[in-house]
Formats: sequence, C-alpha cells, structure tokens
Amino acid sequence: SPLNGNNYLTWSRSIIIALKAKDKLGFINGKCKMSEQNDKNYEEWQRADNIVMSWILNALFKDLVETFFYATNAYELWEELKERFED
Repeated sequence: SPLNGNNYLTWSRSIIIALKAKDKLGFINGKCKMSEQNDKNYEEWQRADNIVMSWILNALFKDLVETFFYATNAYELWEELKERFED
C-alpha cells in the first residue's frame, strides 16, 4: 500500500524488496553513484535513476507526492523520505 505517513517501516521494506528484485537497490543506498555528465554512461544512469524515482513517487499517497517531487535523484528522494518518516 502507498506510503501514508504512518506505515513507513512496512512501506520501505516493500520498496527495498522490489528494488532488490529489479537489481536497482544501489540507487537508494548510495552504491550506484551518479555518473559525471560527460561520462558515456551518464544518460543510462539518469534513465535508470528516473525509473527508480518514478517507482518510489508512485508508491506514495497522492497528498505526499508534491512534497517530495523535486528531489534531484532517487538517493536524495529516499533520504528525504527516511528523514521525515523513519521513527
């Protein structure tokens, strides 16, 4: 179920499981760092990061999306959510 502010622990666990299954966990735990813009892999990294961001944003209760919409990458988005909702 979407993150509503009261279910962060179960929500974050389900997101982590889904990202592990898609081999994308590195985008939120800092292991898959952003490529330099002049790096040939930058566009590929950016595309994958945008996919992860969209998965996370689509897993938020609609009233929360606008608050977190302007994160610049998936890691930043994940850290902002953790800071706000983790007990």
